Amino acid sequence: LREKRLKNIMGAALQNREFQVYLQPKYRTESETIGGAEALVRWHSSVMGDLMPGTFIDVFEHNGFILRFDYYMLEKICQLQRQRLDDGQKIVPISVNQSRLHIKEENYLDKMQRIADRYKLPAGCVELELTETAFGDFEQSEQRGHAVHVIKELKKMGYSISMDDFGSGYSSLALLQTLPMDIMKIDRSMLVSAEESPRAKSILRNIVDLGQRLGMEVICEGIETPEQEKFLLELGCRYGQGYLYARPMPMQNFADFIENQGKTPV
Repeated sequence: LREKRLKNIMGAALQNREFQVYLQPKYRTESETIGGAEALVRWHSSVMGDLMPGTFIDVFEHNGFILRFDYYMLEKICQLQRQRLDDGQKIVPISVNQSRLHIKEENYLDKMQRIADRYKLPAGCVELELTETAFGDFEQSEQRGHAVHVIKELKKMGYSISMDDFGSGYSSLALLQTLPMDIMKIDRSMLVSAEESPRAKSILRNIVDLGQRLGMEVICEGIETPEQEKFLLELGCRYGQGYLYARPMPMQNFADFIENQGKTPV
C-alpha cells in the first residue's frame, strides 16, 4: 500500500520540485580541506511529509522511476556547477548516483552526451557513482564488453566514474580489473571490520594501496570519529566522508560551507 501511494504521487512530486538536493562534503584527510561532495536527496512531500531516501529509492528502483529521478539530480548538480563557474566561484567535484537500470537503458549515452553538451563543464566536475550491481552478470563476456564501452564513453564526455560501496559485494576485484574507474569509495563496513580485526585491517590497507597503484582516488565512507580518521591516515587513505566532517546540507548552504572550509558538523 505504501509503495502504491508513493507511485501515485512521485510524478507530481518531481514536477513540483519536492525533491531537494543535499550535499555532503568529502575531505582530504591530511589537510582537512574539502575535496568534493556527494549529492543526496530529501523528499519534502506535500502529501506524506519529509521522507529520507531509504523510504523511497528502492521503490523508484523497482518501478523504474529512478531513471527520471537520476536525470533530475544530475541536472541539478550540473546547473550548480555551471552557475558557480559563471560567477567565478570555486567548485569541487560533485558525485551523483546512477542506478544500475541506466546501463541497459535505451539511448543512455545519447542522453548523457546531451547533458554534457548543454552545460559544457570541465572534465571531472561531475562524478557518476555506480555500484557493482549496475553491471549485472559480469561473468558474461557480452555484459562485460557493454559495461566497458559505457564507462569509456562516459569518461570521454568528461564524467569521472566512481565505484561506490567497494567491498560490500563479491565482484569488486573483477570490476577493478576490467573497468577504467577513477574513484574507489570504500564501504563503511570495511572500516568498522578493520577496527576490530587485524586480518580485516590488513585487507583494507592493501585495498587502499591497490586503488592508489591503479591511479584511483580512494575515499572511505562513514567516518564518524577522530580515531577512525587517524586509523585511515595510518593506512594511507587520503580522502574521507562522514559525520566527523559534515552532515548532508541543503545545496544553498553548501556555498557558504565550501568558502569557510569548515569541519564542524552542520
